[in-house]
Amino acid sequence: MIDVKDIEIITLSENTASGRDLLAEWGLSFFVRIADRRYLFDTGQGISAAVNAEVLGVDLSRVEAVLLSHGHYDHVGGLPSLARKIKNRPIPVYAHPDIFARKYSIKPQGPLFGGIPWGRDYLESLGFEFALSSAPRYLEEDLILSGEVPMDSSFESVSEKLLLKGDDGAFSQDLVKDDQSLYLRTNLGLIILLGCAHRGVVNIVRHAKELTGEKKIYMLLGGTHLHDAEPERVEKTAEALKELGVQWLGVSHCTGGRAAVHLASVFEAKFFFNNAGTRIDLPFSP
Repeated sequence: MIDVKDIEIITLSENTASGRDLLAEWGLSFFVRIADRRYLFDTGQGISAAVNAEVLGVDLSRVEAVLLSHGHYDHVGGLPSLARKIKNRPIPVYAHPDIFARKYSIKPQGPLFGGIPWGRDYLESLGFEFALSSAPRYLEEDLILSGEVPMDSSFESVSEKLLLKGDDGAFSQDLVKDDQSLYLRTNLGLIILLGCAHRGVVNIVRHAKELTGEKKIYMLLGGTHLHDAEPERVEKTAEALKELGVQWLGVSHCTGGRAAVHLASVFEAKFFFNNAGTRIDLPFSP
């Protein structure tokens, strides 16, 4: 178990920012420190994570690995900017094999590309070394990248607006199998970091419990992808997260205003907005 006193989580990039001189940018990026080990979970869309790290006093040159939740531009587009901060050494990138799939979304003007805006060869030339797997990955004994998340809940589904473009140019639904979350097993319970929760936030929490054997969920942090969800799904999600025992809920990015309001009404004082500049020192006290 990780002692929570050894954990620090700083949100480097998010749609909104709370602090002087910080940049807000559509996307998400977390800095995670466990004792003297440092990781990045997602990289944001562009320059914001690198710029905000400097403002917040985060030394990116000591980051040991980059962990990617999935292959959408707003979570991986910041890799080149971060490479300039992580200099003169290889840096492992742990992710699902589908991160390099040609990802699109349906817009009024037609399918719009939304995948990684950089080629793998270019990113490798910057020093990134990709280690791709669909299975859960134990970065440390109590730090786990989830792997593919089973779709078990009756009310969660992947958006039909997300598409994959095949080699023949035809489109099919993207089930976002590369959607991964980060699980920290601590003495107070699980801390779960979400990218976008495309596979369903309730599915992710249930998978975390099953994979780790932990019953307590101390904190759920990040994007819940409820911004375009029907009210019934939002209500069922809030109810399920309560039943699953989530103690603290900090939402970001793709949660959406209406869903956030409902979640806040359910979790009350245990709810908070997690934006760029949020620093999680544990045990948590907002």
